[in-house]
Amino acid sequence: MLSYLSGGVLMETKKLIVTDLDGTALQNWETLDPNTKEALIAAKEAGHIVVIATGRPARASLHFYKELGLDTPIINFNGAYIHHPEDETFEDIVAQIPTEVVLTLFDSELKDYIVNAFCEYKDHLYVLHQGDTIRDWFHIETCTSVKYGPFKETLDEHPNGFLLEAKEGYPEKVMSFLRENYGDIVTCRKWDGDNVNIIEVFKSNTNKATAIEKLAKYFNIEQKDIIAFGDGDNDIEMLTYAGVGVAMDNAIDKLKAVANTTTKSNKESGVAHYIHEYILTPKK
Repeated sequence: MLSYLSGGVLMETKKLIVTDLDGTALQNWETLDPNTKEALIAAKEAGHIVVIATGRPARASLHFYKELGLDTPIINFNGAYIHHPEDETFEDIVAQIPTEVVLTLFDSELKDYIVNAFCEYKDHLYVLHQGDTIRDWFHIETCTSVKYGPFKETLDEHPNGFLLEAKEGYPEKVMSFLRENYGDIVTCRKWDGDNVNIIEVFKSNTNKATAIEKLAKYFNIEQKDIIAFGDGDNDIEMLTYAGVGVAMDNAIDKLKAVANTTTKSNKESGVAHYIHEYILTPKK
């Protein structure tokens, strides 16, 4: 693995700085690390472009966008939804799974492997079964709309993606089923940490890397001038694609293996540490 930190190359040209939220820029579920906040704002004021790339929906990330004072597009749903909260002329870039695929899927044996399912299109939420989970995860109060019941009765948009809550011991079976029967249409991955029974599903070839590639062209930034920060499985493609992929110290081993370097953990202001030392520090 290349070590960008040990190389000591400092930045002089405009950079596209892309940061994940959870486990990266955030201290916890709802709080930006204050040092990272200061560093990202300083980088923006220095002329660099700062972009958020998260698996969260817009409604669960826009308050961080506003707190950072950003005026750039934001990447939600791991690249399935790119939009610009401050520019109405920006044309949304949306990856969607055809409704007919979703309906066919939930009419298959998959339904025997799951406890619940949640489809999302932008900030419209479709829930198979009501329950405590949706209150904990989905910021229901800020959804544009919420519909409950069988998707064949409620789903009226091609979703950006969906989450499956698998039965205990069934996540691998669910992912094998999806890959074997729908692998050319969708991609899936299991959540890390405490939510090991949750599987997220998006359109095939949709990820944070495809999203930042589009934004790099939009901003006319070369690939070598993209710096990306992340910690999880859904950051692998992004850190692999970026000119400099920076894994947090708390990142999973698979991510560290593809990153160019590591920085301190999210609880130690790792993003801020890297920005101050390698982007904002004048070259001597």
